[in-house]
Amino acid sequence: MNFDIEESRQIAIRVPELRKKELTAKLTFAEQNELNQMMAIKAERYPDLTEQQYAENVKLTAIRNFTIKEVTKKGSLFQKLLKQENRKEFRMQILNEDEDVSYYILQFTFALELRQLMEDVGLGLDWPKMLPVDDCLSYTDPLEEDDKEWFEAFPNPAWCAVRLNEARDIEGKAAAHSKEMVQAIDWLKTHWENGFYIYADIDPIEDDE
Repeated sequence: MNFDIEESRQIAIRVPELRKKELTAKLTFAEQNELNQMMAIKAERYPDLTEQQYAENVKLTAIRNFTIKEVTKKGSLFQKLLKQENRKEFRMQILNEDEDVSYYILQFTFALELRQLMEDVGLGLDWPKMLPVDDCLSYTDPLEEDDKEWFEAFPNPAWCAVRLNEARDIEGKAAAHSKEMVQAIDWLKTHWENGFYIYADIDPIEDDE
């Protein structure tokens, strides 16, 4: 029983880690084998969920005109007596939710094809910087200090737009792939050119929109 609990814990940690990496770079042979084994274990244990998989969708979120402000609550008397540190908390404030936030939903498998196309046009090294990836993190959530730092480290949208425009034959390769790929590239390009910071969120299936 203890082994099963520990195994389940490891799967809960490693699957998101591998899925996030997979969106920005190819997994090594060992990592791919590890992921395949974990997914096989989940399919065996939960046969009713074999038609679903973790991270079926990827949500691209584009945001601009935002500030991150500290909203840490004052420590309680109990915390002060025990000299416990009150963990800092932050909130992101968007100037205009209607104009400064945009979403784009991709199937996970398509997001992998998008990553492959970026590698094919010479953006393999830049793509992980251009599209930061996290797991179930929304800009509307309360943010801890490491979350705040993650958002603040986003690349300049103008740089992302330039790199995309400079990519060799990206329009031709996108058109050869599919209409959906052309639309995805156009969405990224348009939003970067208009000053949006874009990140990818591995979107749980139950949050499918």
